[in-house]
Amino acid sequence: MSGSACFAVRGVIEGFYGTPWTHEERLDMIDFLHRYDYNAYFYAPKDDEYLRERWMEPLPVKANQQLDELIQRAKTHNMQFIYCLGPGLSMEYTNRQHLELLGKKYRDLYDRGVRYFALLFDDIPMHLLHEKDVAEFAHLAEAHAHTTLYVWDLIRSWGDPVKLAVCPTQYNGIGKEAYIMYLGKHLPPEIDLFWTGRFVCSPYLTDGDAIRFQEYTGHQPFYWDNYPVNDLAMANELHIGPLRHRDPDLWQYAAGYVANAMSRPECSKIPLITTAAYLRDPIGYDPETVWKQAVEEVAGQKDADAFFTFANNVQSSFLCEVESPQLLEAILTFRFHFLEGDRQKAIADLTALFQKMEAAANKLLAGMANEKLAAETRPWVEKFHLWTKVGLSAVALIDHGTRGRMPQAVYHLLRLKQWLKRTERYPQEVCGPVMQLFVDAVMLEVKKSS
Repeated sequence: MSGSACFAVRGVIEGFYGTPWTHEERLDMIDFLHRYDYNAYFYAPKDDEYLRERWMEPLPVKANQQLDELIQRAKTHNMQFIYCLGPGLSMEYTNRQHLELLGKKYRDLYDRGVRYFALLFDDIPMHLLHEKDVAEFAHLAEAHAHTTLYVWDLIRSWGDPVKLAVCPTQYNGIGKEAYIMYLGKHLPPEIDLFWTGRFVCSPYLTDGDAIRFQEYTGHQPFYWDNYPVNDLAMANELHIGPLRHRDPDLWQYAAGYVANAMSRPECSKIPLITTAAYLRDPIGYDPETVWKQAVEEVAGQKDADAFFTFANNVQSSFLCEVESPQLLEAILTFRFHFLEGDRQKAIADLTALFQKMEAAANKLLAGMANEKLAAETRPWVEKFHLWTKVGLSAVALIDHGTRGRMPQAVYHLLRLKQWLKRTERYPQEVCGPVMQLFVDAVMLEVKKSS
């Protein structure tokens, strides 16, 4: 299936809370997106004050120059560049000057060559904030419909074909909520409505939900998928696993799809390669196969095996039900063989796995070909390394303990406690609960036998 048969808009949005990307990182990301058949880059970092808190003010000279560069870079790749204004924190919707100022911002972008615009009302209070607005509008949705239609009529009057996407204040659910139904019914279907699915971070995106959204709102949902983003409560997770659980037929019922990236742009490339594969061929998409290819492409061939061993143990996210699947399977197998079969084989097999993990961690910590990826992942790799030390100490403790070698067992128990203490200093999610459960079980046996 070709890309043209699938999602009309295949984009990435820099829409996270936290330190925005640098100008060089953005230019590099636009080049990367072009290579993987994305056709839109949405500029919307929450911590860029000139998009939200200071939207009424003119951009500083340097920021203006950089904006021109980004627009031109996207244009050279035949990609859309979308600058996402979010005026909702301070805008008075009845204030003519505010409306005209918003219009001037879009006109400035139009004059620079932009033909795709976005108006974001996300992450603001669900009620009107100013007295005149309260007197004029029945509710927030009416004010947002009024403002959006003003912008839409204005940008369409400038001559060239244009597109407009709007992020509603209520951007998740089933589409039957009063605010989004009103907004949908009062805006023409050509205006796209961003939607994150049933939840802010949706474990599943289904065609059934997309069909219902259109029935309720009169618009096909324009998916803003909050993966691989890892801001706020997800900051200790490293979302480098593949995209999962998006229906293969979703493209038939969606106006488009944008992936919200992480503040770590190099890490983001791994899941974004998998997302690109899904967007290109949703029916043939195989997450595990594409993920291995993505790791090889971003980490480089020399480091791919070691990095994949690491990546397999940092899959914690709302998309992943099973963390560290191979490690979990190995521990369960170890338990079975230790209790029911060949103890020495069980110990040898688990030791070998922890040694493989340790070798991978050592290789990555010694330096990677992709230095940027190494820097972005370092705290997680360090914790991964410490977990391997914990694992090796635990297996050695079991080995010596079951052979009745108590001095050696005591030594490895002390080592285990030391490594565990160091591991606990890292808040990063590595191995999920798998290693902790293993260690807890070992310590329980120690307690029983002492």
